[in-house]
Amino acid sequence: MKNVKNPLFCTLLLFVCFFAICDLSAEDNGLVYVLDIRNEIGGGVSSYISKGVQKAENMKADAIIFDLETPGGSVDAARKIIREIQKTQIPTIAFVNRRAISAGAMISIACDQIVMTSGATIGDSQPVDARGIEAPEKIVSDLRGTIRSTAERSDRNPDIAETMVDKRLYLVRLISGDIIKLRPEEYRDEQEAGTRMDVLCSEGELLTLTTRQALEYGFADSQVETISELLSKYHIVEIDPKYREDKGDIRLSILTQEGIQNKLEDPGVAQITPIKSLADAQVTRYSVTIGDRLVFFITSPYISALLLSLGGLGLFVEIRTPGFGIPGFLGLLFIGLFFGGHMLNQIDQVWMPLLFVIGLALIVLEVFVIPGFGVAGILGLILMFGSVFYVFFMSTDNFNIALLWLSISVILTSVLAVVATVFLPKSTPFQRFALGTVMSTDQGYHSAGNEDFQSFLGKTGVALTPLRPAGTARIDNKRLDVVTVGDFIAQNTPVKVLEVEGSKISVEALEE
Repeated sequence: MKNVKNPLFCTLLLFVCFFAICDLSAEDNGLVYVLDIRNEIGGGVSSYISKGVQKAENMKADAIIFDLETPGGSVDAARKIIREIQKTQIPTIAFVNRRAISAGAMISIACDQIVMTSGATIGDSQPVDARGIEAPEKIVSDLRGTIRSTAERSDRNPDIAETMVDKRLYLVRLISGDIIKLRPEEYRDEQEAGTRMDVLCSEGELLTLTTRQALEYGFADSQVETISELLSKYHIVEIDPKYREDKGDIRLSILTQEGIQNKLEDPGVAQITPIKSLADAQVTRYSVTIGDRLVFFITSPYISALLLSLGGLGLFVEIRTPGFGIPGFLGLLFIGLFFGGHMLNQIDQVWMPLLFVIGLALIVLEVFVIPGFGVAGILGLILMFGSVFYVFFMSTDNFNIALLWLSISVILTSVLAVVATVFLPKSTPFQRFALGTVMSTDQGYHSAGNEDFQSFLGKTGVALTPLRPAGTARIDNKRLDVVTVGDFIAQNTPVKVLEVEGSKISVEALEE
């Protein structure tokens, strides 16, 4: 009791109580992270979502809201985002803020709750290639299985989800109220049997649901206009299943008050314990950084192909000109951006730039050191094209699409190289670096001395250096600069002078 009367002790006690109350209040209010998916979904978006989910987990957030307004995008990127959603223990909400089409619909289905604004749409998830052509049955079947299993895991009608992917299905509502899919032959059989049913989506159509339809069919959970309104409806709850082996099966989820009542009617649920309301939760929006936006831009297939083509053009011009200058630097910069942007999304692509550099080194070695074009050149091309193809394949998760973008890059690089070869020497910028003065013999300029080399015609000698095609040979005990008229001639090979034109001496190898 003596310490209670001590002013210092009382002050410290008040501070401790104050901060304890603040902590409890903050804990009761909850913390919600908002991640934006408002672009075409690609590797950059999946990287952003992965970092955002990890940040929410580190901050022990109570819920994650995915704010969606997207036309879709890469199926492979959508699968990665779905894995992140399914892996986290934090309850998730898909807030369809106007539209979640294609890959956006798949991501929404993976969340614990789907909330839509008025006038929003969700669906139309049929896979197409980069040209907009419908994917073959093998790919459709794979995606149909993916979206069905995702819907089953989230306790949604998997038949509705499948009809968003495959236009060969009917979606019907029976008199009992059940909504099921039917194949065309099954639908005709039911018609002949006189089964009464309402057709919600016919064969040849892809299912896209409005907000009203999604709520009516039980595919969406709620309708709100703002995130604040969304939070005012939801509670974090603890669901205790009736059939479980241990307490480890108890899990956190997120439900509205109506959802709690409906969940209690589930025969597999023993008890639902409300933990906290999110009405006054602190909302943290995980912003898209400049780096994220740069990755979104670079990993777009169109920009990736352009960067690769410009990089190839720069290296082509550099190889054809002496020294190392601006074209080579720009070529390496563009190729570095191509690989660097994708490496930010795919850790397993870290070896691809190295393989590309090794392949380029082998090509340079073949051109400048090793005669002809053999194993080193072929291996270099394989490494270069293989590394680029792997990056495209990991970004699209489709062999044909990856091959298409690689082909586009190669064709575009070839066209640019031809244009550069034909028009670049005539361009004004190039002329500024080139010597334009013609040094004619009338003005007293001579490319060589007045020595007459005709006396060497028909004589033989030996190559002192490799001739690729130019080099040095000893002919008639004199060291001369010569060129070959055919293939590469190795050092110490006997040669014969076939033609003399001014100071130009052409030789060929003598057969032993």
